[in-house]
Amino acid sequence: METRIFFNPGDSIANIHDYNEAVRQGQIFKRERHSDDLVIAKGPGDEEYAIFYAKDAVKNPGKGQKPYDVKNTL
Repeated sequence: METRIFFNPGDSIANIHDYNEAVRQGQIFKRERHSDDLVIAKGPGDEEYAIFYAKDAVKNPGKGQKPYDVKNTL
């Protein structure tokens, strides 16, 4: 079952149309930057996959935040 969480779209690290490419880019970003956990999520319009820092997620919507379905965590 997918988890729905909320992010501010402006906080995304990248927006990519292909899921496999999003995973690959997220892995590269995490390895090169030694970053915190990342989330790959499908956006509100189901058009793109977005990569976010997991710590930026919130459970309840706020101003400017949109719902995303988590597809993977890195």
